[in-house]
Amino acid sequence: MRTLLIPFLLLPLTLAMSHASAAETPATPLLAISAQQANALGVASERLSHAGNGLASGLPAEVRIPNEQLRVVAAPLPGMVVAIDVATGQTVKQGQTLARLASPSLLAAERDFLQAAQSAHLAAQAARRDEQLFSEGIIAEARVQTTRANHEQAALALAARRAELQLAGVSDGALTALAQQRRLPSEMLISAPIAGIVLEQSVQPGQRVDAAAPLFRIGKLTPLWLEIETPAALASTLREGAAVSVPAVGARGKVINIGRQISAGSQTVTVRARLDAGGETLSPGQRVAADIDVPVRSDGFRVPQSALVRIGGDAFVFVAEGAGYRPLAIKIVGQAGDQVILQSARLTPQTRIAIKGVAALKSIWGSAAESASAAAGKAGEAK
Repeated sequence: MRTLLIPFLLLPLTLAMSHASAAETPATPLLAISAQQANALGVASERLSHAGNGLASGLPAEVRIPNEQLRVVAAPLPGMVVAIDVATGQTVKQGQTLARLASPSLLAAERDFLQAAQSAHLAAQAARRDEQLFSEGIIAEARVQTTRANHEQAALALAARRAELQLAGVSDGALTALAQQRRLPSEMLISAPIAGIVLEQSVQPGQRVDAAAPLFRIGKLTPLWLEIETPAALASTLREGAAVSVPAVGARGKVINIGRQISAGSQTVTVRARLDAGGETLSPGQRVAADIDVPVRSDGFRVPQSALVRIGGDAFVFVAEGAGYRPLAIKIVGQAGDQVILQSARLTPQTRIAIKGVAALKSIWGSAAESASAAAGKAGEAK
């Protein structure tokens, strides 16, 4: 004859009724279970440990380049693109030639610069001569003041022409060579303002462009930003400096900014993080899943998911108490991987909860509740 184990185990189980006052009576019963029964049911318990930080995981995020690491390279003068020396996705160094632009406006600016340089040279000579004559008492002070003013005006005009060519991308070395050799190159070199990656090429060889027309967009990819779509309720608990990670690639960083604008559609807040390590394989515009460390109150505890039972919308753990276990309603406040962060005023670091055999305890609790309900019904009929 076969023996049924579970009925045998359930028969000795009783509900331990407290004799305390009504105000101190727990809301859930004590399930009296011996050590032998707990062992047979696979029930095991352990002490609680403080949570430290929780983890908000799987948040949608997009990889971005920090604004200060982006540069738009524009045409300094109107002209025609003669050649392009780089391609989208290529790594470039600061000062590397990106393209060459032929511009009649460059010839005019160079001619004006040479004329201004000649005028400044002649004005400087006249100023030196009149200063000498004035010191010897040969000319009047009014004349030397006039030559001084002419010299200053010529120097200002030369500086303005130099600045015009510098804005056009002509280097100081090229300006010096222009002044010495008196040669007027018709092409200007478009150079990279920073080291980085060519993100976008807006023109093709042979294309005519206006002044200030965008030619390239260059970005430095270290470090990167992560813009994380965070539920508004969660965002309100975060602080700058919170740890952030992208588990899929092992990238790590920290929160640098928490937005104040809530998206009307998704009811999320943009939380910006800087990735300081492990982001080499990420690309701008890439969508990823991010984790954020979430601070919890000091009375929060970390327990395995398997220690929880859910009934309706409530969550419970089974607290070891004397010769049994008592169901205790708790509040879940966060998640840390395969563990949850919970809180209850009745939990302490000395509290032991069931972490295995929880399904069996739930079954016993349900059976005990049915028995108590049936007994209450019979008592009501007897009255």
